[in-house]
Amino acid sequence: LRARATGLVFDLPDAAQISTAALRQLLARPGAPHWVQFSCGVDTSYSQQTDDTFAFAFDGILSDRRKVTLAVEVHSNKERALAHRPPLAPSDIPALLVEFLERQRAAWGFGRQVFIDSADQATITECVKYKRLHGCIYDFVPAWKKMPVIDRINLECGWLAHGDHLILAGACAPMIREYNAYSWDTKHPDQPEDRNDHTINAEQYAWLPYKDKIGAIR
Repeated sequence: LRARATGLVFDLPDAAQISTAALRQLLARPGAPHWVQFSCGVDTSYSQQTDDTFAFAFDGILSDRRKVTLAVEVHSNKERALAHRPPLAPSDIPALLVEFLERQRAAWGFGRQVFIDSADQATITECVKYKRLHGCIYDFVPAWKKMPVIDRINLECGWLAHGDHLILAGACAPMIREYNAYSWDTKHPDQPEDRNDHTINAEQYAWLPYKDKIGAIR
């Protein structure tokens, strides 16, 4: 109700949501598009006092220039505290992240580049340390965030309107919930609120370096 009163940032069309079975059927057709790029974005929040989450988002880009969000995973230290579980620390993230990436590699394909919120140097350092000590096939790099948030939103709105962004419904439920709650700020109406956006931010980090490969050329 609050979101409807203040205005949702995104209008998520029903056509943007696709099931795993429907996507695999689409890719199996003669002359179907193929994958040209996979990547992962990570947004972080270790707070035990807020509803902010630690989010992983895995994206694939097709040869017909459509972007598909294939999987999202979230962790909440607030929920862990309520369940009397120890909170996640930066050193806990690399193993969780690699497990997530390996599941997506088995299901869809290999996305070597993992873009982590550049403001969280602790998590980036732990991931780089994990790779040095244990070895892994993934590169953990700071997210490229030079594009203003409002321009990222503008791109996403266009892709959603033209059918250039698909979301795998079952695997991306936390992201769909955020799309249906992410609103404009009541105190600053020309800015989006700083909440309900962690999976959205993670997904943006995944596609920002490859934005020129997305969207039909009209």
